[in-house]
Amino acid sequence: MAILRWLSRAPATPLILLSNREPYVHQRGPGGEVLVSRPAGGLTSALQPVMAAAGGTWIAWGHGSADFDVTDIGDTIGLPPEAPSYRLRRMRLSAEEVVGYYLETANRALWPLCHAQLPRFVYDAASWLAYRRVNERFAAAAIAEAKGRPATCWVQDYHLALVPGVLRRVRHLFVHQFWHIPWPAPDILRVLPNARALVRGLLGNHLLGFQTGLDVRNFLDSARRMFRDAVVEPARGLVRYRGRRTHVREFPISIDVATFAAQARAPETEAHARELRRRMVPAGGQLLLGVDRVDYTKGIPRRFAAFARLLAEHPELHGRVTLLQVGVPTRTDVPEYSAFEQEVADIAAEVNARFGRDGWLPVELVRESLDQATLTAYYRAADVCIVSPLQDGMNLVAKEYVACQQGRMGILVLSRFAGAARQLKEALLINPYDVGATAEALYRALTLPAEERERRSMALHHRVERHTIHDWMGDIFAEVDRLRPRT
Repeated sequence: MAILRWLSRAPATPLILLSNREPYVHQRGPGGEVLVSRPAGGLTSALQPVMAAAGGTWIAWGHGSADFDVTDIGDTIGLPPEAPSYRLRRMRLSAEEVVGYYLETANRALWPLCHAQLPRFVYDAASWLAYRRVNERFAAAAIAEAKGRPATCWVQDYHLALVPGVLRRVRHLFVHQFWHIPWPAPDILRVLPNARALVRGLLGNHLLGFQTGLDVRNFLDSARRMFRDAVVEPARGLVRYRGRRTHVREFPISIDVATFAAQARAPETEAHARELRRRMVPAGGQLLLGVDRVDYTKGIPRRFAAFARLLAEHPELHGRVTLLQVGVPTRTDVPEYSAFEQEVADIAAEVNARFGRDGWLPVELVRESLDQATLTAYYRAADVCIVSPLQDGMNLVAKEYVACQQGRMGILVLSRFAGAARQLKEALLINPYDVGATAEALYRALTLPAEERERRSMALHHRVERHTIHDWMGDIFAEVDRLRPRT
């Protein structure tokens, strides 16, 4: 694999990974003891073997209550805890920096902007300055870790958009970044007062990756419109700007298919799935499933509206179908998110009050995070999974559901505005803004003939199996391997 070829040269070109999120968190327990945990998420898990093989440094914001109680004088710690093979360098952020960099700029400005949710866009100039300062601090930490030697810096996501512009000034560093969320069209991007600074920062990358071809085209168009002295070559995915070259590529992210498949086949998973169906599905009925962070981009209120429309138009389904919605609380420090979580709960209660009867509640709302074993059982139990974001970079829930079917014939109902829709073409594709059409798609999913269910399910499984998280990383590092000699 290309990634292994690159890693074989890791001692000469160490890997420095920069992300907002850290791979391990140290917290104080109720008795004062230090507890270590790994945040849920496929990306941090997938990056562990890369960092272990490279023996490099991971730089991330340390926000656990005991994070700096276990680090050395340089705020670093060897990881994984059981057999340290790379270093985590934790960044100390002040309360003011957390508000300006993370809560305000990242979550209230860049997140809604990139997801085309302009009514929720909030910009504050002082917060942007804090965002810039934190990005500069991350970049300085990476430069210090390189110690004046050649290194490869891999920057993750929208929290650190200005880091590459600083790193590119250091000639011995190769800089590449993966942007996990959508990139907006230029007419939306220009709402951000600092849009030029944002794009200029990303043009510091030697290699810049996005989820879809549309994101690539939008970024290239943004660079062309904002910088008249930039030469943009769309056919080559190349931007030349002030003596620098930035190669822009599509790298659709995926999941660790083998891990999910093995978990799905485990006897305890099957037993848990049967118990879920016994509790939540009336005899002979079917289970719909939604799994989301409670974020306004995920389209949960419109999903509930479509489900209510389904029940109103098909009374024969009353008492025979249940929507199990896993709503993981997120960004509770941001006012819009606390209010939205309550809105979701209120709408679920309204649907239940309108249609519930004889002990049957049409919507079961689970307001907590689930571990992978439990989530896999939910996937196994569901006849239909609905993934209906208003906009999403990829959405890995869709791929996780498919990977967990393993002989079952679950049907995926998927938003056209999720990056996953460009790959999972055998799903029932919907426009989540069209509540009536979404209700019709749900009815179709529940009533598909067995032969068509099997055909769609098998085709989706083959698509997911052919491109895993390891292929994603291999594709990225193959391009790094190709471009690095030129720099």
